[in-house]
Amino acid sequence: MEFTGMLHPKIRTFIITNMHRTIHVIVTICFLAGASIPLQAQTNIFSRNALRADFQQFREILENEHCCLYEYTPKAEMDSLFDAHFQLIDHEMKRDEFFMLLAPITAKIGCMHTAVWMPGRFFVTKPTMMFPLTIKLIDEQVIVSGSYLPFNEVPHGSILLEINKKPTEEIIQQLRKIISADAQNPYFINAQMMERFPLLYTSAFGLPDQYEIIYLSPGNTKSEIKTLTPTSHESVRQVVFSDFNSPPLDFEVVNEKNTAIMRVPTFIYYDKVEYFRNFMDSCFHLIKKKGISNLILDIRGNDGGDPFCSSILLSYLQKSPIPYFAEPYGKYRSLSDPLPIPKDNFNGNLYTLIDGSCGSTNGHFCALMKYHRIGKFIGTPSGATYKCNAGKDTEFRLINTQMIITIGRTTYSAAVTNMAKTAILPDIFVHETHDDFIYYRDVFLETAFEQIELDNQ
Repeated sequence: MEFTGMLHPKIRTFIITNMHRTIHVIVTICFLAGASIPLQAQTNIFSRNALRADFQQFREILENEHCCLYEYTPKAEMDSLFDAHFQLIDHEMKRDEFFMLLAPITAKIGCMHTAVWMPGRFFVTKPTMMFPLTIKLIDEQVIVSGSYLPFNEVPHGSILLEINKKPTEEIIQQLRKIISADAQNPYFINAQMMERFPLLYTSAFGLPDQYEIIYLSPGNTKSEIKTLTPTSHESVRQVVFSDFNSPPLDFEVVNEKNTAIMRVPTFIYYDKVEYFRNFMDSCFHLIKKKGISNLILDIRGNDGGDPFCSSILLSYLQKSPIPYFAEPYGKYRSLSDPLPIPKDNFNGNLYTLIDGSCGSTNGHFCALMKYHRIGKFIGTPSGATYKCNAGKDTEFRLINTQMIITIGRTTYSAAVTNMAKTAILPDIFVHETHDDFIYYRDVFLETAFEQIELDNQ
């Protein structure tokens, strides 16, 4: 239940200060008392006082609940940022304007699990006015990769130049400032922008009445103008959050190259760990049975999930038993012990494809692989480090705007030492060009096969 009430100032102060502990009690009391919800809570415009109260609550949540608020940005700088943005609240604002005050602060924390999100009520004001195109960033150009609609209004590979009279280079620079990433990783920031562009665009610039774009079709030098058919909020969410629907894992054998390809798009199988385990058991059993020497592990786009799943995969690839976590963390305490080696563990040549999306649990996985020199990484730098912050009860709501604040309350660190808190670098870098994309060339996979040939000479 969402709630905003007209309360006595002392009660209101208590709620703001102790929101995360008392909101369920206050909501129940006011519901039973028949408290009315003010018109302001049903609109997209909020008074200066309401916004200042929300900002104070926002600051208190971060300062009181985050596990390591000043790890990447010193306290003095964070305090200055808080104070400066608070002073900007000198007039009433729409939600998107207020969002642009909060999000740059959470982005400075350097924690991908700490961010500001628009409440659902923002999108339902215009639920069918979402940007309809999927995009890809290549060499700082915004490239059309597809559509959320069942039809394509703009050719694949077109370069977007403007959206609603705003240059796309200006748009991406503004969005980069509001995206949270572990260690402020620029590769993860770009990956999130590509994956969540419609949600980020409307959060930053509001829900427009139309989307007019200027673009260049592939091979053309003259730009074109088009007013797009918008898509629905739900159609965007279905794509953006598809990994939460446990997408199928994929495995194939390329017999002529004595190579297997395993694609693991996510580790989000929290309630399907046995499915994940059985898949790995069967794949590695087949690899052993057929005597396959080379394995291409494709974890591009995998932004994390359940450590119980990633540790199963790691156990098949390790050369000797290694611990997964540096410490016994709650229900994952068993992962601080060395992982047993399965019967059909892989002893051949491993080539792991990575990109900027590799975050959270996948950051742990990649860090352990890099630290123990298990195989070769091919691609771009990863989106994470050997540690990340997460935990239970990490979602809060601001009382007036209902903005959602997620935070990292506990640090989870992979069992490595003296490792830099930066992206995991590939052993072999891959650069995708605009032409590669237009002609659907998977240069990551091509590079892996080229490396296999070199290694087998």
